[in-house]
Amino acid sequence: MTHPTSSQPTAAQSLAQFICDLSYRHVPADAVSRCRELLLDQLGCQLIGASVPWNQPVYQFVKSAKSGGPARIVKYGNEVPLDDAVLVNGTFAQGCELDDYYDQGGGHPGAATVPVILALAQKQTVSGEELITAMVAGYEVGWRIGRALLPELMKRGYHAQSVVGVFIAAAAAGKILHLDPDQMTHALAIAGSHAGGTMEYDQSGGEVKRLHNGMACCGGLRSALLAQIGLTGPPTIFEGERGILKVMSGNCNIDPIVKDLQTGTENLALYHAGMKRFPVNASQHSPIELLDHLARTHNIDPRQVTKIRVEVNEGVLLHGGTIYQPKEVIEAQFSLRFSLALRLLKGNNDLQHYLDPAMWSDPAMLEIGKKIELLADPTATGPRRFACHMSIQVSDGREVRDSLAAPKGSYKSPLTPSELQDKFHRLGRTVLDDERLRSIVASVERIEKVQSVAALSSLMTAT
Repeated sequence: MTHPTSSQPTAAQSLAQFICDLSYRHVPADAVSRCRELLLDQLGCQLIGASVPWNQPVYQFVKSAKSGGPARIVKYGNEVPLDDAVLVNGTFAQGCELDDYYDQGGGHPGAATVPVILALAQKQTVSGEELITAMVAGYEVGWRIGRALLPELMKRGYHAQSVVGVFIAAAAAGKILHLDPDQMTHALAIAGSHAGGTMEYDQSGGEVKRLHNGMACCGGLRSALLAQIGLTGPPTIFEGERGILKVMSGNCNIDPIVKDLQTGTENLALYHAGMKRFPVNASQHSPIELLDHLARTHNIDPRQVTKIRVEVNEGVLLHGGTIYQPKEVIEAQFSLRFSLALRLLKGNNDLQHYLDPAMWSDPAMLEIGKKIELLADPTATGPRRFACHMSIQVSDGREVRDSLAAPKGSYKSPLTPSELQDKFHRLGRTVLDDERLRSIVASVERIEKVQSVAALSSLMTAT
């Protein structure tokens, strides 16, 4: 365990130095390519997020203020202050449970970086190289902090994105704002005062979860802007006796944050980001995929299923194992039993099914849910966080079983370029026509070559 001393930089100072030292020349070519993919994926998530009803209260809240500003809201095109833009676009970014995720730790880096960077790009000139560098910084900071906090953070009921996301956003914003190491340290320290948010939404419901990422984006941006003009924060925000690690996870081990923290590393965090195929929590993807594989391979009739035994990471049970009968969309998306029953009975996990109240109380769905046994697998940790073991018993006496180390879309089994573009167009068509979507794809494919990325925000509006 590493403890800072008077001669040793704090975790925040180490992160700040890394962020400030990082430049585009340190980013390997394959990481640039990965950034383009992650950027396109996140833009698609913002478009679908702008089209669903549960995110509308956040948009209406900002719209009603009638405040002008430099940044545009996705789909609608309203020009609003930076804070308002990242609040709304950040809510859209994670508001449909289709955004990227880390294989270890917790949090959703694309949703906490891209809305912030694009908002700032409408106030100042931000090149494609700067966008990519800021993304790399944000992804790195979130991955390291998340690994230091989890799994204890979730066991205590905190929502990882509400905590980790604010530091991701602060890092990305600080990089775009060209903060110096002292200012960047304070930006991260101030961000600690914005960290919070619980997961009670996956126990008793509430669409406020959709707002958590918007709040993280807003808090991270505000932290960087305040640090830029002189506000200070505690440099021991992570390892201090009243710091984030001790308060939210019960330990002060900063090794996951600072170990091997150097520019030019070949193991950048963005390589550990996965992309979703289903509109549910990332931890549900392996069970859904494995159930589909077993059912199709063995020609299982749902009516003959007597028991489904699922062994997964303990966090999966904490995040999605307690909801038997959803009462609203958020509960449907976080109920592992609902998602598995949907896959078995409908053969897919399309968003439309999660939106349909009739599915929440469908007798056949509920009957399958009763046959699902969820168990914690103590070996499903670290790089095996999303591993799943499953067995299915059927009335003819058969029992079939299999395992899956990681789902399709994870960094171990990434989406192909064609699959990613298909996802982007499928999500984007809810807002924009195909010609506009093709323009966005073309812009992203050459993003590192452009002198200003501001045009992306214009392309993301339907006006």
